[in-house]
Amino acid sequence: MKAVAIILAAGESKRMGYPKALIEHEGGKSFLQSLASTFGKAGCSVIGIIGKEADAVREQHPAVHLVESERWQDGQLASVKAGVEAAFEEGADVLLIHPVDMPALRASTLKSLMKGLGDSLEAVRPEFEGAPGYPIILSRAAAERLRDKEVSGDTSLEGAVRGLQVRRVAVKDPGVVVNINTPETYERLFGSAPRLAPPPKRRGKKAESTAGSPAPASLEAASEGISGK
Repeated sequence: MKAVAIILAAGESKRMGYPKALIEHEGGKSFLQSLASTFGKAGCSVIGIIGKEADAVREQHPAVHLVESERWQDGQLASVKAGVEAAFEEGADVLLIHPVDMPALRASTLKSLMKGLGDSLEAVRPEFEGAPGYPIILSRAAAERLRDKEVSGDTSLEGAVRGLQVRRVAVKDPGVVVNINTPETYERLFGSAPRLAPPPKRRGKKAESTAGSPAPASLEAASEGISGK
């Protein structure tokens, strides 16, 4: 079974001031690089879907397979379609769709969720303390339905998966609901305004220089009131 993760990173990110794919998460890694590492540890191939500032995102992530969504301005569904098509080209049997601004989930959570997708299910998604989270994990058949769906009406990720039979699985990982999509949320977690991750060649030095910095606030506390899109 081949699992392919599709990380949605094409949006304009007006509130954050920078493309979210480029913002620093931890240890000098960007949101996108951190997620690519987590999905990789869970045994997934990774595809990042980019749009706004595509050249800058490519330069920052030379080791990540990136696909540009030509219609990213039409909403998340357009990016989902681009990702699904790219995943099928890689022979995906299972597809995991995840927003780039939720970089704190655990690889162990992903492994458990993928085991929960049985042959009779279209999709599963995690929930933390009753709140629905990400990624949404799709069977190939469900992903084909998304690929063929018209881009109209509600083009958000939630709108895209509406109508699918999605089973929610309770997890103990608050990272599945923590959405870092505003400067206020970022500062609450990291103690500073949003900042760009350092260029790839400087990451090791950057990580050493920030080793003594305060750790991010507890994700359990941060998950209160900041999940969702």
